[in-house]
Amino acid sequence: MLVTIEIDGEESTFIYKENILDKSKYNKLKKWLEHQDYINGNCVSGKPIPRQQLWFQEEGKYFCDEWKYKYERWMSNEYTEVLKEVQRIINVETIKLLKETEYEVPPFNSILVNKYRDGNDSIKPHKDCPQSFGVYPIISVLSIGDTRDINIKRVIYNEDNLASLREYKNTDYNFILPLKDNSLFIMAGASQKYFTHEIPKCISNEIRYSLTFRDHKN
Repeated sequence: MLVTIEIDGEESTFIYKENILDKSKYNKLKKWLEHQDYINGNCVSGKPIPRQQLWFQEEGKYFCDEWKYKYERWMSNEYTEVLKEVQRIINVETIKLLKETEYEVPPFNSILVNKYRDGNDSIKPHKDCPQSFGVYPIISVLSIGDTRDINIKRVIYNEDNLASLREYKNTDYNFILPLKDNSLFIMAGASQKYFTHEIPKCISNEIRYSLTFRDHKN
């Protein structure tokens, strides 16, 4: 699946592909994911975040140094050989899938692993941090485990307050995509400028792991 949407002369591209890892590499990664100690955390309001996570950055950098508050869950963990291997595969696969576009795929140097323990875990509508990844990042999301929907929503924001999600309003171009086990979902171009993405709650007792690969610029 490839979807390209042009808004104000800028293209946002979304690509989805299944069966990314071969059986051996898939089993190795899933076993690794199942044996990690994931971090819980609270948001600024003090409420627990409805998922667990681990952050990895090749140079050990914090997720975003410009943030006012510091949280343990955004402290970088050390890469393992399993993660290095998967990151190389995802980087190559992303280059292949975007070869017909104008985008230049940078070497990925960070991985965010989110663990959704069941259907009660979720992530609210958001756009990826421009301070850490730039305004036009290439984001590759590898899903392992339970199928979960990702909701993509076109947004309009207040030009005087680009950072405030409270100013956003849903409009056209919205779509929902089931992210299956061993699938890759790519967001590129102006996708983080004109759209939000979320994993809503659902009815499920199964675990999903999400590995997000990006070029961390912070």
